[in-house]
Amino acid sequence: MTIKRTHRDTGNPHPAMQLTGVLSECWRNLVTGTTHACGFAMTLMAVIVMLCGADLITITRIQKQVDDFVSSGGSTYVIEYAKRINPVVCESLSTLDGVREAGAVRQASGKITFAALPSTGVPAFEVTEGAIDFFTDSTGDVSSANDGAADMHATNTANDAKRNTRNTHTGIWLSAEAALPLQATAGESVALKNGGTADIGGIYQWPDDGRKSGYSYAVLEPVPTNDAERFDSCLVKAWPVPDNIESLLRLATVEDAADSEERPVVSRLNTSQSTDFDPAARYRQRITAWAPAIAAVAGLMLGATAIWLRRLELASALHCGVPKYAVIAQIMMETAAWAACAIIMSSPILAWIWSDNTTDDAAVLADTMLRVPIGALLATLGGTFLALLTVQERKLFRYFKNR
Repeated sequence: MTIKRTHRDTGNPHPAMQLTGVLSECWRNLVTGTTHACGFAMTLMAVIVMLCGADLITITRIQKQVDDFVSSGGSTYVIEYAKRINPVVCESLSTLDGVREAGAVRQASGKITFAALPSTGVPAFEVTEGAIDFFTDSTGDVSSANDGAADMHATNTANDAKRNTRNTHTGIWLSAEAALPLQATAGESVALKNGGTADIGGIYQWPDDGRKSGYSYAVLEPVPTNDAERFDSCLVKAWPVPDNIESLLRLATVEDAADSEERPVVSRLNTSQSTDFDPAARYRQRITAWAPAIAAVAGLMLGATAIWLRRLELASALHCGVPKYAVIAQIMMETAAWAACAIIMSSPILAWIWSDNTTDDAAVLADTMLRVPIGALLATLGGTFLALLTVQERKLFRYFKNR
């Protein structure tokens, strides 16, 4: 270390150390391996990557549970009120916060019979455009003449964009079960028993996972709507589900004094799903929520260990007249250097988060993940500083004896 003695006229017997000397000594220690920077940086990087990875896996699993819950109809509510559903009001519910899709459905006057199966009629339902979007989004495996194969990942941003750019669906839509014996595919025309043809707008899936089975073997016919039309039911997919979901559904109903005994019935599309599914609670209670604290403990221990391994060297420097503040400044810079390297080496996991998620999701995940390296860095510096305070020149011979 470069030491500058004060002028003897000042009467100060202690040496003063120049900043250039501190920086020079810090650089030499890092280059020569005196600080064991490589080993400590790799250890801290491993801690950060493992903790971030574990937390990311846990959060991704919760996200998958939410996607499965929503796509299977667990958050879809249906209000049934025969010939008393206003389709225009029903579809307008999709503009409300938390509502992803909304559409009206009614039983058609008769079944559709195809020429390939002249003895079997397929139940038909007349649906609004919003209902078609609901059926396609509820499956996750959709083929469409307009959209092609779709792999849906439900996000609020995507649904907001979808509301503003809704597709106009043409042709009838067949359930996968109804399309199988016809070997029908999206975009082709299928002959009807009466001699006409029907254009296939798409094929939708309706898994047997607990949702209502009435649409598993059916034909959906998109129809234009207006305030004068009346439908039988209104389907609303919401996430997060508003507390007043039933009140919102009742807005789509039209009272009829002629038959006051009948009342609208509100139910969930898939009753096999848990009614108390709370992903927010699962997120708060996840075990990896302690990752920043664990990273802090690890950083604290690494910082203290780095000083403990060099306590003889540091006490010797103090014995040779190096000021305590200079020792602290030098060691803190050395620790900051290898700790920063550890964070830089672990940064690819944050880059992967941004590349594999939407902007909004990536921002939330990055905010959560950054707590781990930040906690590790601050704790490492804190552990180093606290350990430095325990190093004393008078303990030099004890350090030498116990080396």
